[in-house]
Order: sequence, then C-alpha cells, then structure tokens
Amino acid sequence: MKKMPGCLLFVLFFMVNPLSMIYAEMESESEPVVVTATRIAQHDYKIAGNVTVITQEQIEASNAQNIPDVLQEALGVHVYNFNTVKSSILDIRGFGDTASRNVLVLVNDHKINNVDMSGADLVQIPIEAVERIEIIRGGGTVLYGDNAVGGVVNIITKKGKGNLSGKWGTTYGSYDTQGTDVEASGEARNVSYYFYSKYLDQRGYRQNSDFLGKDFNTRLGYDFSEKIKADLNVGWHEDNQELPGSLTAAQLSSLGREVSVYESDMSYTTDRYIKLALDADPWPEDVYFGNFVVDLYYRNRDVYDEFNGFGAYHTKRVMDTKGISTKYIFNKPVFNKEINFVTGIDYYDTESDILGSGDNVDDLTISKEEMGIYGFLEFETMEHIFVNGGTRYHKADYAFSQRNVAVDQKQSPEEWVSMGGLKYEYAEGSNLHMNVQQTFRFLATDEWYSSANFPFFGIAPGLQLDLKQQTGIQYEMGVKHQFDKAAMLTVTPYMMDLKNEIFFDPVTGANSNYNKTRRFGVEGEGRVDLLHFWEISFLNKLEFFSNYTYQVPQFVNGDSDGKDIPFVPRHQAGAGIVTGFLKNYSFTLNGRYIGARFAINDTLNETSPAKPYYVLDGKVAYELDNFEIFAGIHNMTDALYSSFVAKSTFSSEKSYFPAPERNFLFGMNVKF
Repeated sequence: MKKMPGCLLFVLFFMVNPLSMIYAEMESESEPVVVTATRIAQHDYKIAGNVTVITQEQIEASNAQNIPDVLQEALGVHVYNFNTVKSSILDIRGFGDTASRNVLVLVNDHKINNVDMSGADLVQIPIEAVERIEIIRGGGTVLYGDNAVGGVVNIITKKGKGNLSGKWGTTYGSYDTQGTDVEASGEARNVSYYFYSKYLDQRGYRQNSDFLGKDFNTRLGYDFSEKIKADLNVGWHEDNQELPGSLTAAQLSSLGREVSVYESDMSYTTDRYIKLALDADPWPEDVYFGNFVVDLYYRNRDVYDEFNGFGAYHTKRVMDTKGISTKYIFNKPVFNKEINFVTGIDYYDTESDILGSGDNVDDLTISKEEMGIYGFLEFETMEHIFVNGGTRYHKADYAFSQRNVAVDQKQSPEEWVSMGGLKYEYAEGSNLHMNVQQTFRFLATDEWYSSANFPFFGIAPGLQLDLKQQTGIQYEMGVKHQFDKAAMLTVTPYMMDLKNEIFFDPVTGANSNYNKTRRFGVEGEGRVDLLHFWEISFLNKLEFFSNYTYQVPQFVNGDSDGKDIPFVPRHQAGAGIVTGFLKNYSFTLNGRYIGARFAINDTLNETSPAKPYYVLDGKVAYELDNFEIFAGIHNMTDALYSSFVAKSTFSSEKSYFPAPERNFLFGMNVKF
C-alpha cells in the first residue's frame, strides 16, 4: 500500500455533511449506552449480536476480583495466565499464543496494548473503578487499527454522578489476601468528580507468587456549556509480582502443585497515564452539524523483571507513549432516516528504552510511531434496513537502535483496509446483521527484534527484517432476538482467513510467517429474566444466562496443514444464575467450561491435548441501607487444572502452570 486513500474519506464525509447542515433540527436522543461498536454512542438495543456489554450491576453481582475474572465469563472470551493475574491474556476468535497481539484493549477509548509482545496489562485498572466493559468479538481493524483482529475490549471507568457519595471497603481471603479501597464521587453544577484508591496484598496460591498492588484513579468532568465539555482521566498503578514459573509433569508428581522451582523470579511495574478529552458541538443552538472530539493522551510505563532459571537475565524497560485522537461524528436522522457517521485520525508515538543487566547485554531503544485515518458510515436505506461501510489507511514507522552492537534499522509498513455490511432491525432490540471486513496486524517490536541471549541454545539478539505483516479477511453474520424485553438470544457464525500470521517456530527457535490460517465457528448466548414470566413472592431478582462457543482454528497448507492452532479450545461454554431474595440478600452462581486444547508450540499436534476443565464460582451478599457484607468462593468443585500448558521446543516434554484450587474471599463495604 503506497497511496493514502484520502479521497475515499472525503467522499464519505460529503455524503453526510451537506444534508446535516440542511436538516439540523432533529429530535434529541436519550443517554447512550454503548460507544465502541462504531465509535459512535448508540443505544444497547441498536447494537449487533457480536457485541457484549458487561454492566456495573453484573460486575458487582459476580465473584470477580479483577478484570480478567469478569471477562472470562463473557461469550467467546478465553482467558489464560502464567499463574499470575498480571500475566492474563485475552483470546477472542481463537488466536492462542498470539492473542495478546490480536485483541485490542482500550481504557476509555485509548489503547493500552504495549508495542511489544506483552500485550495489555489488565491489572492496571481495578475492577471496582469500572462502570462497564464493552466487547466486540471479531475484526475491528477499520475503526480501531492495529491489534484489532480477533476483537476489541473497551473498559469504561466510572465518573461522578449525583450528590456526593462514597464507599470504604475491606477484603480478606485465601492465600492471606488483604485489601482495602476507598471511593468518592459526585457532581455539582457543571463539575463531576470521581476518586478511587486501592491497596491489595496477597501471598498467592503457589510459592513465589506474592502480589502487592496499589492504585489511584480519578475522572473529572467540566461542562463549559451544553455544547462544549471536557473530561480528564488520570490513573496510577504500581505492583510487585513474584513469578512462580512452570512445572514439568515429573515435578508436579514429586513436588506438588504449589511449589516453584524459580524462587527468585520477579517483576516490578509502575504505570501512569493521563488523558484529556474535549467534546464540542460548536454550532448555534437550533442546528446540528455534528460534533468534534479530541483526545490527548500520555502514558509512562516502567517495568523491571528478573529471570534466573538460565542465568541472571534481568531487564529494565521504560516506555513512553504520546497519543492524539480526533474524530468528527454525525448521528442524527436525515429525511427521517438514521445516519451514523464518524471519521477521524488516531496517532500514537511510543519509545521504549531497554537496558539489560546480569547476563542480559541489551542496551537499545525501539520506537513505533503510527497513524491511522478512517471513516465509517451507516445509513438507513429503507425502513429499518441499514447499510454500512468504512475504510482505514494505517502507517507505522519503527526504529531499532542497539548501542552495544551495530544495529540501526528502520521499517515502515502500511496498510489500507475496508469493510461493508448490512443490518435489518426487524423489531426493537432485534436485528439480523452481516459484514465483511479486511484486517491487518503490524509486528510487535520483539517479533521483529529479539533480545533473547542464550548462546548455548544458539539464540542471540538480532533483527528479522524478512518477516511480513499479517493480513486477512473476516466474514460474519448473526441474529440478535429480544423476547418481550425479558429475554435475549444471539447467534453469530463467522469465518476468518489470515495470511502471514506469525508463530514461534520450535524447530528454528525464531518467529516465522505461516502462509495461511483459517478460523471458523459459531457463538451463541441466551439471557432471561425469569421473574418476568413467574412471580415468586420472596424473590426480587432471578436471572439466568448461558453461552456456548464452537471454534475451529486451523493451519492451511504448509507443514501443519489441517492441524489445530495450539491452545485454542474448540468448545467453550458458560452458564450462571443471579438471584435477589428477601429484599436484602443476593446470590450468584456461575460456571465455565474450557475444552481440550493443544499445548503452546505443538503446531504439529503431536502430543496429547491439555485436559478440559470446568470451574464453578459463587457469591452471596447481604446489604442493608449503607452496609454490605459478602462472601465468595472460587473453584467450588476443587478442580485441578492448568491455566497454561507449553510444549518444549526440544522434546515432547510439557510445562504446566497449575491454577488455584478452591479458595475464598470475604468482604465488607460501608457507603455514605
């Protein structure tokens, strides 16, 4: 791709803008619920079935202690980790080991995926500060750019509302878990404010898995007028995390599940960010020409880790990211037909300084500067029938500068992707949808550059400039049906073809492109408010949900032709029930099933797959006026499973990361 398709964006813009100037006096909308599906605020009943919204009420009712806990209950989301919540990886649409680079994670619409292979740090935002989480399953590349191949997760934090209110809470649980948090929020005149702080200390299920975390989040809003508003979001997170490492089958048998053979591996992280958003509708009171949104963003992330299993391999990383996002939005009816249009520019500039110590000789700076220009239009052609289309041009400039060896290289990939689709709203809250979308993913910095230095294995630092960028196309259709505003059913079949997907080659010990991969499957979910159909005197809430995902992720052609992509379960399922009874009590029970999946690195499917497992969680709470107590239990059935399994690159031996057995959490909240 050598030419920027600016003309296409202007065509999309002028299809809408002249009409908006003529037909500006339109009926107002009520408060929007969803913001991610098209980067335009829409009511939840308007969104397609491939979008899931986890509300604050659902978060509080669950037994979730962090964001990965609540996401693993969502349709089509597979969460795994390396025995620490901090290492959690979100997989959507079956990417396995490369999921951290193919699923985009946002906080209040700004990107938190790191430019290296580590992906997004999901513990930097405490779950208690979250208002809702919006999940797009499937490609979001046209609207969001790099990393948005398998899905997009947008975490929306709380903001101040109403009169001054607050909360103080404390928790205690298994593994000597101790935590406390405090929250205050409200609004006065044209100012809103939200403050949150948390302290968490836990010993961990395994030896050398202690975690200490500290958080502070604030969100301030100021309305200059009805048409000009500002939003300031600030976050600070710090944690110390010990790393227990993996165990072989022999070690599990002889030493047990809770030991660690890497008793000095650890990591320190400090993460700070600030975002200022301005939203302006700068037109006269009686007309609407659309509104403009400008986001300014800065993030500083310091990470230090020590791995001592094969020598003293210590690394310090300092990452600075500056970003700006601008967009123009028009979402009002024209000639009594709905119009939703957005166009904008996303810009991020990240510089990462990497300094090794001990046996690590790294001393380099890697930078990635990227810019994307996009446009998306959805319009109602006939009553309740919507056509949509969009396009994006995206360019990145990488620079690799190694100071202790002669490496000074630059790379500048670019891509142009487009999409198109249809939606038929055959009833309120019900629709049929289909779309076709091109996708891409640029290489992570450490896919291009490896800092690993294990000469006794023939592995040395260096660049792989012959690697190609990943591209692909997704086909998707689905139905979302609402029954009498009391039940919801969604079914979404899909297929995705990718070229040049990047995998670690266990034979060569390096990253390489695989010519073609294919993923197809179907996702289904049902939710029902049972009290809408049956009245039970002592119950004030009785809701049931279930979901199921079937997915087939396969290599096409090549050495692994027809084999499953490692660590992707073909079958996933979840179910749960939420009850409120005797006015002051609530009880939640939910379970999830993860099917068999081949170990990481087993691209030939030569070894037996990891066993499927089922986990059941529950929570009971009592609330009276401004006081609440609760008790939660995780893994009720005491299932023995491993959250991550990897095959050795040199043999058929596997490494396991055993997950926690049955554990408990107790807590209390005092509100004012």
